[in-house]
Amino acid sequence: MTPSLTEVVEYGAFPGTFAGPGGQRHPLAVEQFGINGPDETFDGPLWASWGRPTKGAEQAYEFLIGTLESSGDLNRRDRALAGYAAGYLTADTTDLLRIVVAAESGGLALDDELHLLVRSWRTTWRLSLAPAPIVPDVPVEAEYRIACVTALLGEFLRINNTDEVNFEVNFGTHEVDLDVADPHDAFRAGWAGDGHWLIAEEANDEEDDVLWPLDTTSLEAALIESERNIVQAARAATTLWEFDDTTPEIPGDELASWLARDLYRTIATKVTGTSGTLLAFAKKFPLNEVLCGEGDSCLLLVGPERTALVYVSG
Repeated sequence: MTPSLTEVVEYGAFPGTFAGPGGQRHPLAVEQFGINGPDETFDGPLWASWGRPTKGAEQAYEFLIGTLESSGDLNRRDRALAGYAAGYLTADTTDLLRIVVAAESGGLALDDELHLLVRSWRTTWRLSLAPAPIVPDVPVEAEYRIACVTALLGEFLRINNTDEVNFEVNFGTHEVDLDVADPHDAFRAGWAGDGHWLIAEEANDEEDDVLWPLDTTSLEAALIESERNIVQAARAATTLWEFDDTTPEIPGDELASWLARDLYRTIATKVTGTSGTLLAFAKKFPLNEVLCGEGDSCLLLVGPERTALVYVSG
């Protein structure tokens, strides 16, 4: 049964007006959709990001996709983000409301805006989408982008109910001339380290904190395998009763896949600058055991002047 707008406002789920782009928004009408309990097999909003929303997230997912498609074509990453937003919004909720609004009281409905409400016991959440004004692109600091990506990856890669996989990224500089016949050897000889990590030599190859050089081919293969393992770990963490053991497409519909790529791309760009020169040294890489909470992994990326140490622990 669709409630009246008056009932919704009196219930306390929605204000008489609310702030929107360019001014106040005035509710005109409301549609209510019941949210059934989630399928007992699945848990978490990642399922919706794969295009498999639970019954509770399906209606919100359709609204989001429809609104976003009206502004242009969506790629697989766009759909994964929209699915995750729908799954996150409707998790543990009981009602979904769609509010039709106008820019002024009694005005025409704004068909290019989407306003959704969800209710969970005494808590109400609102998600609004509206066309954004065209503004010049503002570069996002690499450190801020990395912090956002690693925080999300930690949410998706949970070892158990309380612990998650942690990604720590530290940038530095070096003064080693890499324009030589063997840049890996030159860097190893000139690397002062951070007092902890060492570049491998034959004499210390049994030490736990030794990093081994990776050539371009080995690095690319390790990144692909790490990405695949990350996706499989994220899938396993969101399945309650059965495991999805199908081989994921890389990159595919899994948000974790795009996040892994974004993390590496952001770090590599920060390290290399305008140069394409990039050296790599690693321990227990590609990522595997660490995703299950066993041990740790480390990847050291080296550019002409900068370094990035990526430490992954369970």
